[in-house]
Amino acid sequence: MDIMHKAFPEALRMDRYLSWQELRHRAAPEGMTPGQWWLGIKLHRTQARQRVELFDAKGAAFNFASTQLIQQYLHKIDRAAGTILMTDANAVFSETNRDRHLLTSLVEEAIMSSMLEGAVVTRSEARELIRVNRPPKDEHEQMVMNNYLTMRMILQHKDEPLTPSFILSLHRSMVEGTLKNPERAGNLRQEEDKVYIEDTRTGDIIHMPPSSDKLAERLELLCRFANGGDKDEYYIHPIIRAIILHFQLAYDHPFVDGNGRTARSLFYWSMLHSGYWLFEFISISREIYRHPRGYYESFLNTEEDENDLNYFIINQLKTIHESIENLTEHLRSKQKMQEHLRLSLSGVVSLNYRQKNLLLHFLQHPNAYTSVTLHCNEYKVVRQTARTDLTGLEKLGFLTAELVSREFIFRPVRDLEQRIRGID
Repeated sequence: MDIMHKAFPEALRMDRYLSWQELRHRAAPEGMTPGQWWLGIKLHRTQARQRVELFDAKGAAFNFASTQLIQQYLHKIDRAAGTILMTDANAVFSETNRDRHLLTSLVEEAIMSSMLEGAVVTRSEARELIRVNRPPKDEHEQMVMNNYLTMRMILQHKDEPLTPSFILSLHRSMVEGTLKNPERAGNLRQEEDKVYIEDTRTGDIIHMPPSSDKLAERLELLCRFANGGDKDEYYIHPIIRAIILHFQLAYDHPFVDGNGRTARSLFYWSMLHSGYWLFEFISISREIYRHPRGYYESFLNTEEDENDLNYFIINQLKTIHESIENLTEHLRSKQKMQEHLRLSLSGVVSLNYRQKNLLLHFLQHPNAYTSVTLHCNEYKVVRQTARTDLTGLEKLGFLTAELVSREFIFRPVRDLEQRIRGID
């Protein structure tokens, strides 16, 4: 009882969830060894554990505890999402702007998720690839295009229950044209596939996934967990459920390649399936890419500490919260720019919403360009309407046109912002 009492302040902390590797280097409370301190913390954590019907390679169940730190993050995420819903999103996510923002977010997630897996491609190249819908020129661009198409696929099937065949379809879509053996796309790994995760610095194996003969059964169990909801014996918050799905597929590593990308796509499916529509516009891979060490260490800490999922859950809750904060800041910036544009042009020239959005885009991306074809694809209009929009802006002196490969390319003039501000 004395050990538990002295460990209580650390077990209750709202800003961290230490592993043994982190805790053993810190000063223990007076009168305690690091081992006693760790014991006390573990006793507190064990009391609050909730078993999950998903298992490691040896058959032991994973578990988590709904700590105050987790509850705090869930509250922050729900509050932030609600704030966007009530304020920022009203103007920016209007019907006329929704498709454009959705395209931007899907492209961002496709780029960052692919870069996490080793793709080397610039944002401008990736955006052009998807906007123009041109054939990928190498494996790196193929990864980005696959990721984008898979996210589109998830949006189409978000209201359906999860099935093993759908997970296989997600994987097939994610790795199409990037595997040495194309027949492995959308198929579980086999016994001869030596799949494991090693430390690139030491060469040590740090994770050996379950054997291939168990994968079909484990996939069924994963889908049962994903579709559980109110059927479960214990309530699991939808965000926690989505994070655990992400973890479990990555842990099982059921494919020869593309496991991380497929695991993150399952997270998105689960969030959208649970009604978190805002995640159509959020990229978690961007934050994971910025902080990869914490992401991968959270996997290892869970596996090394009695299948305690809290390490991974807390890491991902932090990632989600930061992603929403980035979206909030992005929306505020968009609103300010749109208001500036509206005030500058109001009562002087008559521009439709497509033309205003295009000018806003060029103000933020002065090196970007468009064409009649691109304008058609982005705003779902016929070529004549697109041509009228672009030539109208050209006549007003906002754009310049150049004939490239039998099609006119429209770019912003160098002093676009000054011209808009200086309109009289």
